[in-house]
Amino acid sequence: MTALRSYNPANPSELVTEVPAAGPADAAEAVRSAQSAFDGWSAAPAGKRAEALHGAAAQLAAESAELAELISREEGKLLGAARTEVAKTVEQFRLAAQLAFLAEGSTYPAESAGVSAWTLRVPLGVVVAITPWNFPLSLAARKIAPALAAGNTVVFKPSPVTPGAGERLAAACHRGGVPEEALRVVQGDDPEAMAALAGAPEVRAVTFTGSDRTGAALHRAVRPGVRVQFELGGHNAALVCADADLPRAAAEVAAGAFGLTGQVCTATDRVLVDRTVAAEFTELLAELAAKLTAGRGDDPAAAMGPAATAAQRDRITALLDSATAAGAKIAGQGTLAPGTDPAGHWLLPTVLTDVPADHPAITGEIFGPLLSVVPIDGPDQALAEINADDHRLVTAVHTRDLATAGRFVREARCGLVKVNERTTGNGVAPPFGGWGASSSGAFPEGGRTALFFLTDTKTVYCNVLA
Repeated sequence: MTALRSYNPANPSELVTEVPAAGPADAAEAVRSAQSAFDGWSAAPAGKRAEALHGAAAQLAAESAELAELISREEGKLLGAARTEVAKTVEQFRLAAQLAFLAEGSTYPAESAGVSAWTLRVPLGVVVAITPWNFPLSLAARKIAPALAAGNTVVFKPSPVTPGAGERLAAACHRGGVPEEALRVVQGDDPEAMAALAGAPEVRAVTFTGSDRTGAALHRAVRPGVRVQFELGGHNAALVCADADLPRAAAEVAAGAFGLTGQVCTATDRVLVDRTVAAEFTELLAELAAKLTAGRGDDPAAAMGPAATAAQRDRITALLDSATAAGAKIAGQGTLAPGTDPAGHWLLPTVLTDVPADHPAITGEIFGPLLSVVPIDGPDQALAEINADDHRLVTAVHTRDLATAGRFVREARCGLVKVNERTTGNGVAPPFGGWGASSSGAFPEGGRTALFFLTDTKTVYCNVLA
């Protein structure tokens, strides 16, 4: 195997992790191993699987400080945000331990004398989980833990940007009691290996979070009849109404746009502001952005870390340059913290105004700390623009009026709708999934709803002969 290496995006000369990278044959072997473990793991009592998941949660909690530091060094995330991610990962495994007991069926009225009918929920088999770098532990846990709870075995493919976090997650699960054959790890960035992984004949389901482009490649690789759950891009807008609490709304919008360096599919790409308050709101937002600094993950004064990769930094920089060349104005921009490595993948939180309506900064997903302010003429226009988008993951409305909020909740055709909250952030129990091009497959992630994707329904008719 060749080596896969990760480097600190705040200090790109610092090697963080080195692991073996898999090829197609390695991927196929991992799937066969998981398949061989399926009968034993799926037959284990629910309590046994729950015990292993509780053990994994305990192991992750015990290693939380080291894991948070690793995430911060490998991805660039602020240390506080990395600690929050580890805590949420622990919650995911604790919740999944409960799910092991909740793969329940139903009973039905008899339609013939002496015949009983009921259903069972049974595990699928081998589930492939392919995860991104922006939440290398918690998003992986949201896929892996429920799959194991339901009795499936898993082949886990972490992002090549954060291989160390993926390796440590699997190792913690194994130390907690999950059999190594029931959770295998395939590392690397070889497209042929990914195709071999997703297309292996033993695979029954593929769950993926990442870009539209990678999702399309996976669709081509997956065999007919394999269940898919793809969480793809987001192009998210927040609406600020004329009656909103403007300082509070500005703080929530800024957090949704610039937190986590904007590298999250639920980040706010553009804010649609009622024209009557647009100037006041823009000033508040610009002032907030100007106070933010980008710095190392371990810098307690930093508001956001670097871009995770040089390619990510270069893409956002080019988008900003293109927007300003097209006539956009920078209304507010943060600064770089003192003492940062100039070679780091730095971006600054930036508020734009006067962006042409057809520019990619308005029409496409940003996935970085770049926010456009768009004046609009009330909720009707905002809803029309939001609902016309191909990607409809999350939206938010800021208003004091309950009727306006209720209408927005009813009429916004998005998978998640927030009222007087930032677009980012979600709990471990509620469903998570977008609509339109933001999702491929009929199954959201999260909580108990995960079981619908991870199990099949078997209907039983039973006539006990006298």
